[in-house]
Formats: sequence, C-alpha cells, structure tokens
Amino acid sequence: AGAGGGATPDEVRAIASEVLADAQTRSSLLASGGLAGHDGRFFLASGDGNFRLNIGGQIQFRYTTNFRSDDDDAPNSDDFESGFSDPRTRVYFDGHAHDPRLFYRVMLDFRAAGGDGFLQDAWAGYRFENGLTLRGGEGITAFMREWFMGDFKLFTVERSLQALVFGQFRSKFIDLKYQTDDAPVRVIGTFSDGFRSTNTEFDADPADWALTGRAEWKFAGSWTQLENEYRSPRGSDFAGALGGAVHIEQGPSRVAGPGGVAEQTLLAWTADLLLKGDGWNAMLAGVGYHTEDEAGVSGADFDDFSALAQGGVHVTDDVELIGRYEVIIPDGDRAGDDPLNAVTAGFNWYLHGQAAKFSFAGILFLDDTNGTTAGNFGNTGPRTPTSPAFGSLPSTEAGQVTVWAQFQLLF
Repeated sequence: AGAGGGATPDEVRAIASEVLADAQTRSSLLASGGLAGHDGRFFLASGDGNFRLNIGGQIQFRYTTNFRSDDDDAPNSDDFESGFSDPRTRVYFDGHAHDPRLFYRVMLDFRAAGGDGFLQDAWAGYRFENGLTLRGGEGITAFMREWFMGDFKLFTVERSLQALVFGQFRSKFIDLKYQTDDAPVRVIGTFSDGFRSTNTEFDADPADWALTGRAEWKFAGSWTQLENEYRSPRGSDFAGALGGAVHIEQGPSRVAGPGGVAEQTLLAWTADLLLKGDGWNAMLAGVGYHTEDEAGVSGADFDDFSALAQGGVHVTDDVELIGRYEVIIPDGDRAGDDPLNAVTAGFNWYLHGQAAKFSFAGILFLDDTNGTTAGNFGNTGPRTPTSPAFGSLPSTEAGQVTVWAQFQLLF
C-alpha cells in the first residue's frame, strides 16, 4: 500500500486479474451445466449428475482432567493431569464419479500429538441395483457396532473402553453388503488384512488373512435411523436392531524368537441390541476374543470377554443425559487377569444437531487399569485399557476419575 493507505497500480491490476479469473471459472462452470453449493453438504457437481464431490470436515476440541490415587506407584504417574487436545481434526472428500452408483471417499486426519497428517479412509465402491454394494480400500470394517457406527456422531465424548481393547479400528479390506430399504435383514461379508491394519503394506503383520461376517435384523424403524447415530430426538419413531458378527484371522507363519511371533489364530465374536424411541436410546453389547497359539506354547491360548450397557434420554429438545456401564473380563491365565469395571455419565448439548455439539462426561474406574490385559493378537501384544484419548491412564489403584468437556463442529 502507498503512504496514503490506498492500493498501488500493481496491486489494483492483481486484484482485477483475480476477479476476472474467478468470473471466468464461474462462467465456465455454469456454461457446462455444473452446480456448486450447500444442500446440507458443500459440493461440486456436473449438470448431468454423473459427477459429484462433497467436501466436509470435523473438529473436536477437548479439555481433559484426570485424577489418580496419591498412593499410586505406577511409573511416571501423577495424581492430577489436565490439558487441552484436538482428538479429531479431519477433512474428507466423498461423492461419485462417472456414474452415481460408483462412489468414493478419502479422509485425512491430523494427530493430536504432533499434528502430522495421515490417511484414515480411502475406499471406492459400486452399488448394484439388486441391493448389493461392493466396496474396497481402507476404513472401518463391519464387526463391532460401536466402531461401525462411525466417528462423527459418537454416543458421548469418546468410544468405550470395550471399543479400545476389542475394537477393529481401521483395516485394508474388500466387503460385500446386501441391504434394501424394505428387507428387515442386512448382511456384510469382509475379506481383509485383519483388525488394525491401517496404513500398512501387504506383507505387514499381524495377519496373513482375515474374514468377517456381520448380520443385522431390523425389527422396527428404518435403516436410516439405525446406521450412523445413537441419538434419537424427541418425536422420533421407535426403531430397533439386533446384530452380530464373527471374525477370524490367521497370524503370520514365523518362528517365535527375537523380533518374531508365534503363529496365532484369532476368533472374535460380538453381539449387540440397539433401541431408539421418542427422545431416548439404549444399547447392549458384548464381545469375545479367543486367541489360539498354533505353535503349541503352553498357556498361550486365551479367552477374553467384555459387556456394555448404555442409554441416553432427552430432558429437553437439545439436551440429552447419557450413562454407560462396561466391564472387561480377561482370561484367568493372563498375567493381568483382573476384571475392569467402569461407569460413565454426562450430557450432550446439541446446538445444531450433531454438527455443533457440546459434550460433558466423567468416567469412574471401579478397578485399577494396570491389572487388566486382554484382546491381544500376533505382535500387537496384550492390550491394556489405557489411552489418553480414551481418558484412561496407568494406575495400580481403583478409583481413577476422568472428566471431559468437548466441543465438536462438523462442516
């Protein structure tokens, strides 16, 4: 800018060029019959409907406080921890290309620790006219409902400890789904690289191959009510579904030793009941892991279990009270064979539905977290119910408490 605060001739010419380029772009789009706007989602689309690109994202800003016993002798422990985090900062692109039946999705996430960007979802698929959908790529597979419901409309601030220890997370996969609006049953079959195989090459552990089958019986309501969200606003019709899944994966055939793992087989199962009504929702869920050591190592076969009950009820049109109880029961032969019980309570305040939501929740750990290990497979090692993102820190004492406050924005 000049001394008088006005734009220089060069700056004026640059601004005019930008305006002209923008006008030409818009004219080209309109001339080709293209569309752009917001119909609940930001989009670009061709006039013939064969191409569409949706652009969206998710921001979660969370404050966490954690209280542990003063007598806790866990390494590097502190009786009080608190601070801010950004557990989910995401941008995604989805839509269809060449044909409305040929769809895709790509989602990038940025780590809460360090801020590095990484791939979360990258898949494409095709919807056939007979209710079949074929999909392949990287994303969440159809096993545990709490993961399969997605990340954008969680029950409370975070998923359960059950989901942390036993959940499938994301995988490389191909799946085939049968679902129609009228059919009361939907079925999904998956071939994958195994649970938690995201962002890996084809020769990576922990599994050589994996198969998953999930079926759901919708005995009331619509699939739209039951697919992606627990919340059921006031005035909603009753809906319910009973679901279950079985998963088997074969570990790598390697000799046990330094840097190696004994060959293992994982057989996992889960069952769940989801109910939704006029301003309320409830879910029961159970999961089990059977890990079998085919190398014949004594004491290496384990059976771990977990159960969960949760529910929410609207006390106003925008405020929902929530509660959850869960228990993790490790195999009695494990070194960490202590059951872990935890209770969660809080509320969600829906400012603009799920798109702008404030959530407050507290977790009470009725047992210590260091005495529980469950759900291991291959070289991933026994999993403990501890993760800062899930509000649980290492502790040798019962009574740990975590309190969360979080704001979520979807765009």
